[in-house]
Amino acid sequence: MKLALAAVLVALMFHDAGAISACGGDSGWSSDGAELAPHPKVVYWITGRGGGSAPGDLIAKIDGKPVKTKVGTIASSPNTLVLVEVDSDAKGALTLEWKGSGLPAGHYTIKAVTYPKVAHATSSRFHSKLPHSTVREVFDGLALNVDVPAMRAHVKLRRDAKASWTELDVPVDAKHQIRIGELGCARNYEPQLLEKGVDIDVALVMADGSSVAVDKLSHVFIEKLAKPTSENPWDAE
Repeated sequence: MKLALAAVLVALMFHDAGAISACGGDSGWSSDGAELAPHPKVVYWITGRGGGSAPGDLIAKIDGKPVKTKVGTIASSPNTLVLVEVDSDAKGALTLEWKGSGLPAGHYTIKAVTYPKVAHATSSRFHSKLPHSTVREVFDGLALNVDVPAMRAHVKLRRDAKASWTELDVPVDAKHQIRIGELGCARNYEPQLLEKGVDIDVALVMADGSSVAVDKLSHVFIEKLAKPTSENPWDAE
């Protein structure tokens, strides 16, 4: 009896560990590789069901010389945005690394740059899924590709003029893309609502703290997925 109970406990432990590891989330430096104005405010983002926080102590250098930083966070489930203000007016190659984490460092070039007053975006549907035995992990929703090296975006969505706005703070990834919908094992908006079309308002936040409006973007929708050819219920998601 004791051996049987032990076997059950071990199985449950491995089941939980698999579920947690499968839902580890995603993370990265916003607009990694971009050219930024001096004294930038950079974003490191973490997406996951349980939220997140700064991965540890931050090491920041410009041309190899350490510089001071100020770190804060914005929580907008399932995203956590770690705000990193580089407390230096120096120019050169900026590297940002979480000490001992093993996570990829962020790389930027600090120089005299002028950000545009207006941005533009193209929309599409992103869709992929990672089959696991223990959890459902789907990436599906609206992708907005912007043409400026923004750090984050404040996004407002509503079904129509009679509905209330849903407001989100979302990261802009290394490909200058914003994603809204299902993000692995969590979501910030329903893809089914995006299929029907939504009013949208996007304000991009640049590394100098300025806000840039996205031109001619007031209503978006995503194309419906093709019907699955397989009888596997997983394929239908």
